[in-house]
Amino acid sequence: MALDVDGFAVLQAIAAAPEAFPDIRTEIPRAARGLVVRQLKARALRPASLRLIREVLGGETFALIADGMSEAEVKGVVTRLDPHHPSLKTATPGWHRHRLTALAAGEAPLRKGESAAAKPAAAPEPQPERALASRPFAATWDGKDHDAPARKPERDKKEKKSKKKKG
Repeated sequence: MALDVDGFAVLQAIAAAPEAFPDIRTEIPRAARGLVVRQLKARALRPASLRLIREVLGGETFALIADGMSEAEVKGVVTRLDPHHPSLKTATPGWHRHRLTALAAGEAPLRKGESAAAKPAAAPEPQPERALASRPFAATWDGKDHDAPARKPERDKKEKKSKKKKG
């Protein structure tokens, strides 16, 4: 029976000394993304495991990997993790991506019979200030044109005269 290598040790060695592996530099991100997506698509994945994956990878890296997943893959993961959400059947692909990141960030899946409105929100997000309510948009026009009238440069007039003489 052949002995197998420790894959984690090999990947750790590659990450520790990338200069030793210049010819596979372009394949490493593709392989890493593929491994994480395969783990996210695993049937044994639970919300706690999803949160752990996001915590280990970091929020930005997790978001990049989730954005690279196909719509069908994201929908499959969300359907498996949160099968009782009322918006699941009519949701858009953008909603599925948002729900996946929400579940990974710590939001709990809905239980059977529970509605999204009945579930207490962890913390409401602050609403961004609208630009129309800001000071520059509150200015009013006094009815006067304060800009100087636009003048044509003299050079343009000379070029037009020279073109008429030649043609």
